[in-house]
Amino acid sequence: DSLLLGSVRAGTACVAMAPRRGGEAGAGAQVALAGGRGCFEPPPLKRMQPWQQDGAGQCDIIAGGVDPSGAFKGVYLSSVNLMSLLRTFQLSKAFMPVDMPTPLAALGQSLQDGIPIVVVTRGCFGRNLDYGAGPIRNENQKQVWETCRQMRADMPQVLITCIDIPINCTSDIVQACVEPPLNEYRELMYHEGTWYTPALIPASSLARWKSERKREKAAKATGAVSFNRKKFGWLDENAFYKDMFTLGWKEVLQVRPAPVAPPRTDLAFLDKDKPEVKPIKDATPSAALVTFRKAMAQAREAGGAKSMQAAIKAYLDRAKWYEKDGIQEASVACQETAQLFRTEANPSEACAVVGLAVGAFIYANDVEKALQVANDFKASAGADALVEAKSARLIMDCHFALGEVSKALDVAQEAKASVASRGNTEALCEATALVVSGFVAKGEFEEAVAAATETTKAGDKVVQAKGWMLVAEAEMAKACQATQDTEKLRSFQEAAKAQKSAHALYKGLDRKKDDGEALQGAIGSLLAAEDFAEALALAKELQGFSGDDAMLALSASGAQLVAAAHLRNHSKAGAYLEGGEAAMLAAAKQAVATFEQLKDMTRRGAAQETLREAIRTASGGE
Repeated sequence: DSLLLGSVRAGTACVAMAPRRGGEAGAGAQVALAGGRGCFEPPPLKRMQPWQQDGAGQCDIIAGGVDPSGAFKGVYLSSVNLMSLLRTFQLSKAFMPVDMPTPLAALGQSLQDGIPIVVVTRGCFGRNLDYGAGPIRNENQKQVWETCRQMRADMPQVLITCIDIPINCTSDIVQACVEPPLNEYRELMYHEGTWYTPALIPASSLARWKSERKREKAAKATGAVSFNRKKFGWLDENAFYKDMFTLGWKEVLQVRPAPVAPPRTDLAFLDKDKPEVKPIKDATPSAALVTFRKAMAQAREAGGAKSMQAAIKAYLDRAKWYEKDGIQEASVACQETAQLFRTEANPSEACAVVGLAVGAFIYANDVEKALQVANDFKASAGADALVEAKSARLIMDCHFALGEVSKALDVAQEAKASVASRGNTEALCEATALVVSGFVAKGEFEEAVAAATETTKAGDKVVQAKGWMLVAEAEMAKACQATQDTEKLRSFQEAAKAQKSAHALYKGLDRKKDDGEALQGAIGSLLAAEDFAEALALAKELQGFSGDDAMLALSASGAQLVAAAHLRNHSKAGAYLEGGEAAMLAAAKQAVATFEQLKDMTRRGAAQETLREAIRTASGGE
C-alpha cells in the first residue's frame, strides 16, 4: 500500500520521502509528490488490483489538517483498509520516515485535540452495475460509513468526514471538502458534478402503505376468503407513522452542470426497410464436399456417367441439410450426369440421377427448387412415356413434401392419362402405381384398390402381375388404418391372395427376382393374417432359390421367414410347425450364414435377432 506523509504548500516544489530503513513497509513503491498545486494528489504509483474482493484497492484515508499558512500536515493513505491503517499506526515509530516535520506523538496529540480525518470511498452509493451478486466490497464500503458514524457518535472530538466519489474520479476532487461550504458537512457524496449530503425525509405515507400492503399479501398467501371490506379510520392513523423517516440525499454544492446525454437521431425503425436475414455461411467446405469435388473431377476426366453417379450418391449420403452450396453443385452434376445417360440411351438411370437431386433439395427444405428440377426433367422427356411417368413421381414427391396431397393425385392421374395411349406397358404400370399412391395418401383405399384391380385386367401378364402387387399394396395400407380386427384380418387375407396371384404369374414368366419379391410380400401378409402353415410353405419355396448373389439373398430371406413362421406359431399355439424345433434352428442358422457370406451386415443383424429368439424359445424361454 502506498503511504504519503509530509506537507503540501501552494507554490512549493515537492516533498520527497526519506529512504526506508527496513521492514519493506512501502512494498517497493518509491513515492514522490511533484508539483505544488496546493491540493491532494494521488500517489504516482497507485496499484490497480481488480481481483481483490475486499475493496482495499478503492479506499483512501487522509488524516491531517491545514495550518494558518495553508500547508496540509497529516497522513495520506491510499489503497488500504481499516486493518492496514491500525497496523501502520502500531508500527509507526519503527517504520515512519525519520525526517517527518511533525513527530508522530504530536500527531497523536492533534488527534485528541480534534484533527480532522477524511475517509474516501469509491462507488459506495448508487445503483449496482454488477450482473447478479456484486463483489464483497459493495457491502464493505457501506460498513466503513457505518463504522465512522459510530466513531463520530462515540468520540465527538475526532472530526471524521466520509466522502464517496465515483470510481473513475481522481483524488484531487477531495480538496473541496476542506473549503467552505463543504467543510461544514461530515458526510458527502459527489455525483455528476454536484455534492450531496444525507438528509432525513419524512416517510409516514410510505410506511403506512407498506404496512397495509403487507397485510394484503399475507391474506392472499393463506388462501383464505378475501372479503371486500371498507375501512373507516376513526382516528388519524398518520400519527402512528409520524416518526418514520427515510435516508435521502440533499444537494449542497453544484460544481458544474450534469452532463446531458445527446439524443440519438439514428433510431428511425419505421422508415427503414426490413433487412434480409441471411444464414451464416461456413467459409471452409466440409470434408464430404471436398471429397465429392475430387471424385467428380476424376469422373469427368474419365467421362463415365456411372462414376459420376456414384460420386453424387456418396456425397448426398453424407451431406448436411445446411450445405446449400454443396447441394447446388450436386444438382448441377446430376443434370450433367442425366444428360450423359440419355446420350447412352439409358433413361432409367437418368431418372434415378435426377431423383437424387430432387431428394437432396427436399432434404435441404428447398422444395421449390426440387419442384423446378422435376418439372424441367418432365418437360425434357419428350415422347418417352416411361421418363414422363417417372418424372411425375418426382413431382408427386415434391407435393407430398408440401402436404399438397390433392395436387399429387392430380399429377398422377394426368400422367396415367398421358401414357395410356402410347402402348408402353411398363410406363402404364408406373403411372398406375402413382395413382394408387395418391389415393392411399388421401386415405381413399377403396378407390386405390379399384384403380389397381383395373390394371389386373390387361392382356400382358407382366402388367397383370404388377397390378396384383398394387392391389396388395392398397390392401396393406387399408389394413394399417383399420380400427377393427376383423377388418384388418380381411385386408391382410386379400393382400396375401393378390401377392400369390402375382407369384403365380411371375413364376410362369420365369422372372425370379420379381417372383421372390412377390413371395416375400405374400409370406408377410400371411403371417399378419396368422396363417402360419401356408406362410411356412411359401417360405420353404423361397428358401429353395439358388443362383447368383441376388438369388442367394432371397434364399436367406426365405430361411429367416421359415424360422419366423415357427416362432409365431409357437407363440400363439405353443407348438412348432412341420419339422419342429430342429427345422427352425437350422433355417435361422442358414439365414445368418448366407447373409454373412454375402457381406450384408444389415440383414445379417436381423437374422441374428431371429436366431437369438429361436434359441431362447427352444431352451424354454430362459
